[in-house]
Amino acid sequence: MIKDKRFTSQGIIPLEYHPEKVKEYVKQHWNITFARQKKVSVCAKKIIANVMSMIRDDDSDLRPYYQMHVTDIATPGQDITSLYKEVKKAFDELTDLKWLIEDIDKKRYSYRHLLNTSDIHCGYDNGIIMIALNPILKPYFIEIAHYTTYELKYYMHFTSWYSMRLFELLTAYKDSGIWHVSIQELRQLMDCEKKYPNNTKAFLDYILIKPLEELSQTKFAFTYTPLFDETHKGRGRKPIIAVEFKLKNVVPSKVPESWFEYSDAHKQVLLRLRQWKVTEANIIRYAKGIGIEGANKLIHEWQVKANEIQDKEKYCNAVWVRVGKATTNII
Repeated sequence: MIKDKRFTSQGIIPLEYHPEKVKEYVKQHWNITFARQKKVSVCAKKIIANVMSMIRDDDSDLRPYYQMHVTDIATPGQDITSLYKEVKKAFDELTDLKWLIEDIDKKRYSYRHLLNTSDIHCGYDNGIIMIALNPILKPYFIEIAHYTTYELKYYMHFTSWYSMRLFELLTAYKDSGIWHVSIQELRQLMDCEKKYPNNTKAFLDYILIKPLEELSQTKFAFTYTPLFDETHKGRGRKPIIAVEFKLKNVVPSKVPESWFEYSDAHKQVLLRLRQWKVTEANIIRYAKGIGIEGANKLIHEWQVKANEIQDKEKYCNAVWVRVGKATTNII
């Protein structure tokens, strides 16, 4: 990428950022991915992603500061003057940025500022962006054991914060290809707790329209399905209580753990299907179409004729697939 010569200066700090040495992916601690992150500008997210991509797997400590040229976070064809304004705004955001980092078991949480703004190097000088990370966050950036990864080349082309945020979250489910999340948690993760509080459909449209478009060009193209409260007895439409995200390019081989946590009824059905030797792949493919009532009906029929079933795995999978295809019209 050609650098803007207007940024050159006799007194510039030597640039230590070499694009060819930056990793192709960003490794992000699981607790950071699922932290309650405040919405910031796309420029601010790109700066942080670039910093994380410069942290090597064999680093034993954070560097005193990380450097990049302003044009390294530019959108192709972007005017440099407008980029300067964006970077200035991004620094204002990053200076105040703090993340609510919570343990997975929900027993402990803490707010942590991202930048060490007291460091003299943290700032912007003649086209060079310099970031000094808060040293207390070292365990979340260095030698991390539990993490998600995402490719920087896609991330740097996104134009929406929601695309960036959802991209980070969906990479955590690249093995199963399915993510179930409650509406309440999704609002927290997307920093939208007060957005359309009485209209969940409008909320989903608001945060997902752009990601659906931008992620379609990546390995994490997805579809989503609102999940309704089937126990709701009131008048009108059943409320949306959760969302199921499915990655288009992933064929899950194992039932996601989140399916067991959705409700006790779901957990019991899944465990019983396993007892009857229904394969994980078939459960994933047809469970939604068959539903809890349909699954329980089949399990009851199998129990009635248990003495007649010689090969449980062969018989139950054949029935499950036949019913599933009829229900979902899958060939």
